[in-house]
Amino acid sequence: MMCPVNPIGEADLLVVSHHGKDTSNSGTLTRAIHPRVAIMDNGAKKGGTPSTWDIITKSPGLEDLWQLHFSEEGGQAHNAAAEFIANPQGPDAGNYLELAAWPNGDFDVYNPRTQKTKTYSEE
Repeated sequence: MMCPVNPIGEADLLVVSHHGKDTSNSGTLTRAIHPRVAIMDNGAKKGGTPSTWDIITKSPGLEDLWQLHFSEEGGQAHNAAAEFIANPQGPDAGNYLELAAWPNGDFDVYNPRTQKTKTYSEE
């Protein structure tokens, strides 16, 4: 689907597929769509594999990777900074990540655990 041309184009946001498992995330697709932001819908013990984390974080132009949970498999080296994780290491608090998109092309990601919103402006 991606070679030799990219018929999809670029995307501002990538929702990482299949909880961030290594069987479902293509480096070719990720690099081709050139996401600015990625959201990984992983669990503490489900998904968030180091190889997927590497594919996402090495994508050119990526500004931030948000995670639903701290990945126990990933350890400290393969997890986002604490401010980008809804449920840090430890018992699951049931936190979520909220995405809001605006008509002007801007979008926000809100982490209720930290009570902070980050806005990504249309470039």
